[in-house]
Amino acid sequence: MPSHRLFFCIAAFLALTAAAQPAPATFHMVQRIDEMLVGVDAIALDVVDRDHVAGTYFLVHAQRPSPLVGYANYVVDCRTPQRIAILNSVMPSGRLEPEQPFVQPPRRSGRTDLARLVFEPVHTMDGTALVARFSCEASGAPGRAAQIAAELAARGSPPDSRSLYCQMQPDAGQAARRVEVRYSAAENAVAVNGQWLSSGFVAGDEVVFGVGAQWRVDTRKRHARLLRDNGRQLFKGDCDTRPESMPSGR
Repeated sequence: MPSHRLFFCIAAFLALTAAAQPAPATFHMVQRIDEMLVGVDAIALDVVDRDHVAGTYFLVHAQRPSPLVGYANYVVDCRTPQRIAILNSVMPSGRLEPEQPFVQPPRRSGRTDLARLVFEPVHTMDGTALVARFSCEASGAPGRAAQIAAELAARGSPPDSRSLYCQMQPDAGQAARRVEVRYSAAENAVAVNGQWLSSGFVAGDEVVFGVGAQWRVDTRKRHARLLRDNGRQLFKGDCDTRPESMPSGR
C-alpha cells in the first residue's frame, strides 16, 4: 500500500491549499478525505441570525490544487445537533480531469429565507460536519479562523471517536512507524494520522481500511495486521491507547 495514502503531514496539505489559485485567499482547510481537501471561505461567512450562519465551502484536490473540484453555498443551524442546508452546489460525481472547466454555482445573494430551507444532519465523511463546526465557531471569533481551522484539520472528529497508536509498515522493506488510527463507530469513519479514508469502516471490534492490501486493527486485542486479499499476513504490529507508547512490530 503506498505510504502517501496512509501518512500525510498537515503542514504539507496546508501548503498545497495555499497554492490553489482559484480558491479565495481566505480559504481555510478543515479536513482531508483521501486526496480531497475540504475548506471554507472565512470572509464569506455571514451570520444570518443567532442560530444560523451562511457560507461557502470548496473541494480541492491535494495533488492538483487547480482547478477547484467542487463548491457549495450553505446555511448551518448551529444548535445542537448541528444541521446543514445546501443552497446550491457543484460537486463531483467522479474525479474531474484537468482539462474539464470548473463551473461555479451562483453565489448567495439577497435575504436568506430560513423557512424554505431543508436542513439535514451533518456527517464526517462528506465533509459537512467539520464545515459546520468551523462556520459556527469562526463566525463568532473571526480573528481565530485560521487557528480553528488548523485544530479541526488536526483533531476534528465525531463525539464518539477513539484513537489507537499502532506500529505499521506501509511499504515492504521500510521501517515500521507509529501511526494514529482514529475511528468512530457511530459515523463508521476512520482517519489515519488525521487523514480520513473512504476505504475505512468499523466492524465490531475491528477497524478496517486500505485498498488492495488491507489493514485490520483489533481494538480489543490491540494489534494491527496488514493482510493481502488471500488472507496472507504481511505485517503485524502492536497498538496502544497512549500516544507516547512505542509498541513493537513483526
